Amino acid sequence: MPLDTLQIDTLQLASFQNDPQYDYDRELMGGSQNLLEWLASVVNEWISETFDIVMDDEFTTYLLIIVGVLVVALIAWFWWYKRPKLFMRGEKDDGLDYDVEEDTIYGVNFEVGIRHALEAHDYRQAVRLVYLQTLKYLEDEGKIEWQASKTPSQYVRQMNMPAFTNLSRHFINVRYGNFEATPELFEQMTALQGEILKGGMGV
Repeated sequence: MPLDTLQIDTLQLASFQNDPQYDYDRELMGGSQNLLEWLASVVNEWISETFDIVMDDEFTTYLLIIVGVLVVALIAWFWWYKRPKLFMRGEKDDGLDYDVEEDTIYGVNFEVGIRHALEAHDYRQAVRLVYLQTLKYLEDEGKIEWQASKTPSQYVRQMNMPAFTNLSRHFINVRYGNFEATPELFEQMTALQGEILKGGMGV
């Protein structure tokens, strides 16, 4: 009876078992790496191939964490800049907490716009333009810092002037409260504007 001459090379078998190239279970199961470690290895491989630089996996992991925190902080800042009211709690709104994002003080010829509104008897538009014109004056004089996301109540608290508070309230009532804009109200707005320019800007 012939003898079985096949023998197992234990040293070679151990070498195969320790070689990651033959670790098929790791490839099928995804290995023991978490998502961050996997991403760090991918980034390291890209840096190595692109810039011929070898980086430590642990250093890359911390770098990715820092970059992620910065990205989240940037998104949060941008969201706060566009919608600051979402981050305000318990703040007194003085009845003036309205969004004026669609209004702007730049690129507008207020004198011409007000004149055309009066000629058309559009006092609603005239009142709106007088208010925005006042904001433009205050911005030019450095009294306020105009932003599209700011509300009238924020400007009121910044100015702390009764005339400007009344001007802002008239604007809110007409612009958002569907109050009737009349010639008399327009005259009140222009009078308040003159008071603001005189008292707030030393005119």
